[in-house]
Amino acid sequence: MKSWKKAICLALALTLGLGVISCKKEKAPVVTEPEDPVTDTYLVRDGASEYTVVIPTDAGTDIQFAAGELQMFFREATGVELPIVTDEGRTFSESDKVLSIGDTTILRGSGVTVSAAELGTDGLRLVTQGDTVLMAGGSDTGAMYAAYEFLERTFNFECYASDEYYIDTEVTERFLKTFNVTEVPAFARRSVGLYSYTASRTFRNRMRQQLFDEGWIYWSHSHFKIMPVEEYYLDHPTWYSSDGVITDGVIEKEPTQLCLTNDEMRAEFTKNVIELMDANPDCGYIMLGQEDVRTFCGCPTCAAETAIYKESGVMMHFVNKVADDVQAHIDASDNPDRKFYLCTFGYHRTEKAPTNYNAETGEYTPIDDTVLPRDNVMIMVAPISTCYAHSLYDDCNVSNGSSEIVKSWKAVASGHLYFWIYNKFFSHYFIPYDNFGSVVDNYKILQELGAQFVYHQGNKETEAGGLQALNSYVQAKLMWNPDLNPTELVENFAVHYYKAASDAFLEYYNLLRMNYVLWEARGFHAYPTGDGGGIFDANYWTRDYLDQLDACFDEMTSAIDRYRYTDADLYETLLQRINVERCTVWYL
Repeated sequence: MKSWKKAICLALALTLGLGVISCKKEKAPVVTEPEDPVTDTYLVRDGASEYTVVIPTDAGTDIQFAAGELQMFFREATGVELPIVTDEGRTFSESDKVLSIGDTTILRGSGVTVSAAELGTDGLRLVTQGDTVLMAGGSDTGAMYAAYEFLERTFNFECYASDEYYIDTEVTERFLKTFNVTEVPAFARRSVGLYSYTASRTFRNRMRQQLFDEGWIYWSHSHFKIMPVEEYYLDHPTWYSSDGVITDGVIEKEPTQLCLTNDEMRAEFTKNVIELMDANPDCGYIMLGQEDVRTFCGCPTCAAETAIYKESGVMMHFVNKVADDVQAHIDASDNPDRKFYLCTFGYHRTEKAPTNYNAETGEYTPIDDTVLPRDNVMIMVAPISTCYAHSLYDDCNVSNGSSEIVKSWKAVASGHLYFWIYNKFFSHYFIPYDNFGSVVDNYKILQELGAQFVYHQGNKETEAGGLQALNSYVQAKLMWNPDLNPTELVENFAVHYYKAASDAFLEYYNLLRMNYVLWEARGFHAYPTGDGGGIFDANYWTRDYLDQLDACFDEMTSAIDRYRYTDADLYETLLQRINVERCTVWYL
């Protein structure tokens, strides 16, 4: 085992330029923020604290949750339980020992400005004013993240999984720090689509993540949810794509899509959308997404409009008209300030934007102004035929059209872009998806494109996907800040999640990465759909290679044997974590 360890690390360093992942660590590398200056005010001293947590009188769910988390983790770190009170009757005073969360009267009297326009929904401010700490954000969610920021900078809090975190403990003395922190995430909304986030809202909050469909009335492919075939098709066959067949009043073949140029269908569709919106006042989004097949209506009207505007232009005309009527309804309602967004897909037949391309300048321009999205329209670009083992701008993604997809949509919908990208082999969940060397580049590309929301779809259906626990941590951290060092993140995760088995886990991870690099040199590309680019092949997963991977897991289980009798619960937890990952080798 040890003989190939250095070769693995060297190959990764030379080939990927990401730095060697250490093959021996005595303790966890610490991913730290810049050190904040320390005041002479005690936050806790001699096992006691004079501080109080203050929240708004009408605090919402996120603020109440944040206060509970702050109280719990402060107690775990120091043994002191801080009281939580409301701001009723309170004003700001620099001498008050207060930890304020959210839009409190204390924040409003402090002179600290919090701009939703600057911070967006999830951006945060963490500021010390005298003895008072202000945790605020562009929304209650941002204020919640500010509370976690306080814990990170004060007690080195770090969450790794739903059942694993680190925080300093037995702290009997700690000074208050001078905070002046403003953080805005790379993407306003972020969703790592893995099972751990599907299963635990608490974990999502701690990792500054959203559930992919949180706040959405409908998510993904919704046309037939809004216009059910069984309800409308027999009476209105022209409302649907021309590939459906009705014979003697019986549906012989169901249509695959809607006919987006049919005005009668659009009127009924819009009515249904408005009813859904009114019935879901707490939701801010609805997906107007075509069905998940690569088809489009071929009726004469759709064909004529497609010839000029492409399928994506036909879709934009349809969605814009619906959006106009929906906004008019909002403007005339009792809540004219409501923000509600209609999202549509750049996917399958609509994946290439309605643009013209100038080969001399390399620029894309909209076909005309009619295809530009309304203010309340967003585009979910989902380039599913991309090789995510490489940059979106790599030669392989130029040749398969993925680069054109993302660049052309920026020309049409700058400021209105969401992205749905992939981190899974749909046919083989156990095989770790090969985007280890490209995820940072691709996040930075999406950031440059102005992505407002990134959904990184992985194995959200099962907790046993290959390297899922690692990816849950690393991708969430990079979604917030793509400038973090991924090698340090991997090491930090391994040491805390696998503990004594971390060295052997990193050997396994390094060996996987090295072989992916070698396969790519032979022409392998990691496509999420179909057979995953041919990934399930004994020419890749040779018996000798699988034996090497399996030996890593033998090392892991040997390394944790020390806990069997000293900490049986920890032993069982680590053995379960190791065996979940080992499913990959057993499967192959």
